[in-house]
Amino acid sequence: MPRTYRRKTSWGSTPLEEIERAASEVKGGKSIRSVAKERQIDRSTPRRYIKKRDTQEVKSVGYSGTASAKRVFSEEVEKELAEHIKKLAEQFHGISPKKCRELALELAGRNNIPTPSNWTEKGLAGRKCKQQHFSRLAQTNVFCVVYYFTITFFR
Repeated sequence: MPRTYRRKTSWGSTPLEEIERAASEVKGGKSIRSVAKERQIDRSTPRRYIKKRDTQEVKSVGYSGTASAKRVFSEEVEKELAEHIKKLAEQFHGISPKKCRELALELAGRNNIPTPSNWTEKGLAGRKCKQQHFSRLAQTNVFCVVYYFTITFFR
């Protein structure tokens, strides 16, 4: 499997504004199916958004119905992990990717965060978790460069 994943579907790519407009039309009296057909979106997307909006679970920054369901750590916990690893790198303690994955599992255990079963079997977080975590960190001006199994952070 290639290291960079290329999407094959368009799930979760509907803009938040489009979903909000569809939800307001549904609230105005139109059926969910007719609104979804007009706007060419799946009918479960506005239904899911309306349900989450009623329980105040919608994030104000963006909305993705399926992408955030598989995340193990919240944004705050990920930032905490990144700061810890960054502090270790500043103290010249090189951390291997395997040790970084062990730290992720340890952090999940301390915060009572449910993890996939293969994490506990192997005693460390999965490779994809590490790759996705650092690709998200690259967007927040913390870049991860891997040189011969050591991780160094640069701004």
